[in-house]
Amino acid sequence: MYSFDPAINYGPNDAGVSAFSIAIVLVGILVGSWLLGAAYGFIANSIKSINEPENKEK
Repeated sequence: MYSFDPAINYGPNDAGVSAFSIAIVLVGILVGSWLLGAAYGFIANSIKSINEPENKEK
């Protein structure tokens, strides 16, 4: 009797996954992580500038 092995009979394109969609997901992850880092840096610099006085007198 024939045994069905999904690892042999199915590939990544059988599920509708294409190289284009994989590239879009990777770019989305990169852009998303960059945006999070930029937002964190902006918020950190804003808080730092609020806590430090502009004119330090010695």
